[in-house]
Amino acid sequence: MRLFAYYDTGHEFSEEIVMAAGFTPYKILGDVNVPNDPADRYVHNYICPFSRSCLTEGMARSDEWAGIAFCHGCDTTNNQYDIWKHHVKTDFLYWINTPAKNDATARAYHEHELRRFISHMEKHYRVDITDDKLSEAIRTSNSVKRLMQELAKLRPVKDIPNDAYHAITRKCVQMHKDDLIAALEKTLEEWKNRPAFPSDCLPVLLTGSDMTYPEGMDILEAAKLRAVRDDLSLGERYFAETISEEGDPVKALVDYHARIPMPPTKIPFEARLVYLRKCLKETNVKGIVYQILKFCEPHGLDLPYMAGELKKDGHRLIVIEREYTPTIDQQLVSRLESFREII
Repeated sequence: MRLFAYYDTGHEFSEEIVMAAGFTPYKILGDVNVPNDPADRYVHNYICPFSRSCLTEGMARSDEWAGIAFCHGCDTTNNQYDIWKHHVKTDFLYWINTPAKNDATARAYHEHELRRFISHMEKHYRVDITDDKLSEAIRTSNSVKRLMQELAKLRPVKDIPNDAYHAITRKCVQMHKDDLIAALEKTLEEWKNRPAFPSDCLPVLLTGSDMTYPEGMDILEAAKLRAVRDDLSLGERYFAETISEEGDPVKALVDYHARIPMPPTKIPFEARLVYLRKCLKETNVKGIVYQILKFCEPHGLDLPYMAGELKKDGHRLIVIEREYTPTIDQQLVSRLESFREII
């Protein structure tokens, strides 16, 4: 089944629509091991390095994809779309203007945008995206989300390295869902039989910019910090909620996206704090790691309020800024080790 690629920054894309059209959704995540030179010809190097890496991947691999869709996430997404129109070769490049707000008007607009996307998909690919097909895709997505919820419950109690968790979150957004479900079922059985949570590691909540490459998680591992909760789109934001399997499937997708943990680009911004507080109440973590990818403005602007409120709640919190590189930053490891020792 051919891949249909999408680029979003906060889990805004409804994978179920392209699944119903007969494609495998593939989230563009770039490659930290590939230089961004191709993208740097068209984008300043002080712009988010992750977005430039995604453009580099798009320029190199677009002929492998049936089409590409963008969702309105951060401002970089908006600006990149215009660049992709000129420099990425594809038969189908589509923009879904997902709203930033989360009120009744925004939901009505979101529904309109999804139905418009469906119409364009049907016309371009000569397929029928029926309610029955959408409902089947939703059931498949929910199977993935429920398995991920079961796997996530093991993180605070079993020896689950950070990179192992990260690996399955990437599979969720890049792998054919039938194969993915089989892989998750196998992983669940394996994780159940793992040793108990290691006594020399500290359980933490991980928040901030999306961690799109395993080496970022290795920094935590080197400092003996285990991320047992998070609100990342390559993480709990993807599976924290399931999609309603009743009624109109398009309305169900709109409702789902209104209920998931929110990124800092969405309004009201307090919703993100509410979810983090929920995580901290449910799971006994010893500290919070708030990491920001260099030039990630949404999280940089969100940081003072979020960090201030969490500290007021009495939580231990460390803020780190990381480069977009596969090299393990030993200075960050040392800072995180000191954070662990203080706790």
